[in-house]
Amino acid sequence: MKKQLIALVCLALAATFSIAAEGHSAKEIKEDAARHRTLAAAHSAAVQCFERKSPTDTCLATLKASCSGLAVGKYCGLKQDAWGNAAKSFTQTAQAHQGAAVCVEAGKSEDVCMADLQSACKGLAIGKFCGMVHAH
Repeated sequence: MKKQLIALVCLALAATFSIAAEGHSAKEIKEDAARHRTLAAAHSAAVQCFERKSPTDTCLATLKASCSGLAVGKYCGLKQDAWGNAAKSFTQTAQAHQGAAVCVEAGKSEDVCMADLQSACKGLAIGKFCGMVHAH
């Protein structure tokens, strides 16, 4: 009986640690969602800048400032070959990151949210995080 109790306790502890390792804390979830929303806002602002027909250098400088420390690459996470149709590409990636924020806040698994993000970015952004620097 004693051995069974010890085995049961060990099994319960292993399951607890496994669940804790998989998930993120409430604080991390909130931070992830905020980072996705910030990147979505930066990409949306870039679209508006291009639609106003502002000089590309102006839009790019604003974009870089908005994405500093948040996204990778010269174009705030966007692949260089997607730059040709920047407004459309940034619209799509903004929607992808907004969707990722909603997914994370809904408590869906990281795997599900990552798959949704990658699918929504459709190869427009750098890396598996759709241009975003991974925080943890």
